[in-house]
Amino acid sequence: MESGLGDILGGLAAALLALGLAVALARIAHAAFAIAAPHDAEAVPLLRLLAVCTGGALGLALILAAPDRAMFLPGHVLGGEGPWGASLLAMLGSHGLPRAEAVAALPDALRGDGFAAAFVTWLALLGFLYGSLTALRLWYGTARLRAFCAFLMLALHITLLLHYSAYLLGWFAAQLGPWLFAVALLGFQHWRYRVRAAH
Repeated sequence: MESGLGDILGGLAAALLALGLAVALARIAHAAFAIAAPHDAEAVPLLRLLAVCTGGALGLALILAAPDRAMFLPGHVLGGEGPWGASLLAMLGSHGLPRAEAVAALPDALRGDGFAAAFVTWLALLGFLYGSLTALRLWYGTARLRAFCAFLMLALHITLLLHYSAYLLGWFAAQLGPWLFAVALLGFQHWRYRVRAAH
């Protein structure tokens, strides 16, 4: 009984730590952008928007282009197959960061290896080019270098955050299993019957 309770508490602590890390990654991303960007970068919200969109597209491309992308199919997730059956820390240790084979698959995705992967990979490439040109066109001197570095840092942080969050959510979905539908139904019912604000 004690070992069972210890396993539950250890799993809960690991889950809270993993969720806290996702929140910390998001905060670090925006703090790094604010520190690195030129002082007038907030007057050009396009730079931040391009970085977020580019990072999101690249993070999605790394998942869709990876050789093991089939692990995200509902049958694999809900069946607890592959990494979803491992402990949270073991799964994040092997899949939390983008793997080399996923990065190596991006050139094939650009050549059209799967429509969805090709689409988001091209979006990421175009976003990177347009974001870089925006930084180089709107600033001069050291401010130009700072704008480019801020754009690049935020895009990479968002890529890591999306990749990490996708695997984290997949693991939680695998652990919840059949309860996932009950939680989704409860959330839908709460949204459906909530008190609407008067206009």
